[in-house]
Amino acid sequence: MNEKEYIESIPMWAKKKATLFEVKKNIKLLDIKLPKIVHVAGTNGKGSVCAYLSNILTADKKNVGTFISPHLIEINERILFNMLPIADAELENISKYVRKKLNGVLTPPTYFEYLFYIAMVYFSGLPMDFVILETGMGGRLDVTNVFDKTLSIITSIGMDHMMYLGNTVKEIAFEKAGIIKKDSTVIFDDGDKEANEVINEVAKKENAKLIALSSIDYESFDFTYVNYKKKAAALAILAAKELLKKPDIDTEIIKSTVWHGRMEEIEKDIIIDGAHNEPAIVEFVNNVLTVSKKRNKKIKLLISIVKDKEAERMLDIITSSLDVKKYYLSSLHSYRSNDIKKLYNSLNILLEKNKRLSDIACYNNTRQALSDAEFEKRDDEILFCVGSLYLMGEILTDDRF
Repeated sequence: MNEKEYIESIPMWAKKKATLFEVKKNIKLLDIKLPKIVHVAGTNGKGSVCAYLSNILTADKKNVGTFISPHLIEINERILFNMLPIADAELENISKYVRKKLNGVLTPPTYFEYLFYIAMVYFSGLPMDFVILETGMGGRLDVTNVFDKTLSIITSIGMDHMMYLGNTVKEIAFEKAGIIKKDSTVIFDDGDKEANEVINEVAKKENAKLIALSSIDYESFDFTYVNYKKKAAALAILAAKELLKKPDIDTEIIKSTVWHGRMEEIEKDIIIDGAHNEPAIVEFVNNVLTVSKKRNKKIKLLISIVKDKEAERMLDIITSSLDVKKYYLSSLHSYRSNDIKKLYNSLNILLEKNKRLSDIACYNNTRQALSDAEFEKRDDEILFCVGSLYLMGEILTDDRF
């Protein structure tokens, strides 16, 4: 078994999660020493913020380590130095080191935690100016939340991972705001009143300086029509101003930043988007309406939704808002894949409820679903692929992309 195979064998979840006290002990055991940390939490847009900020900083000749999740194709994508993935040889050597050092610890690391330790060891061995950490889930109890000197970025907050984070926006915001450190700076999306109340309360308690997204005119950005990309870029710009101590930031690099699977046109009239929760699907629907109207084209959708997401709610939003000519439902090559029959039944019920007439085709794999959807697509149609970042990864593994 090579190290990648070993990593893939590590459980995603554990009955007992390591406490932050245990994580700090592991950080010391691994002799991890890092520069200024940028810590990013939120429901949607975290990866885009990390990508934009990393590129802005590297364009300013700073060395930047970025830890993000999930990956789309290879686990190397989660651990970036100046936006380039860690090499297989480095991953192999560091994994062996981490495995040896953490052998026998009280609480064995989960999949995400193990990759976090590899990233931190990797960054410790490089000449680093900044390290950008994307939280895995939540923030307050996340393995990434163990460093004191941080600049915090909190993106939009909405309903996701309710089983773990709470059933209201306020409860979820409390978990996200848990990354705010004493006497730190917090840059946040202030678009939700309930989330704002929580963030302001925690920031006041920690004597943290708050910088709101609304302090910048992001709506005037012309590099994209996608609103969440504009917001992510704005949060990154505000963070870069703080980190580089500059009143103005050269934003040209933002225009050339590609973050795969986020309203990305991979071929003419084939657009993929990793929206996988209610607020992201609402945004996706708005973008679909904008693009299809502008191009005057009928809509087709290739969809897959993992079993631990609010599939019925997501499909309800789509069917109530979009007139879709045909749906292509696909299973995923993942233990989280939904039962295709359940998706089919839910979609049928919701199409009837929302008085829509659409064709539906079901597939056991993404490659066949995409192949058929492309073959059937006419010049007056546009195909969107949505519902899961796992789906994005399976689409992008095709040799053409």
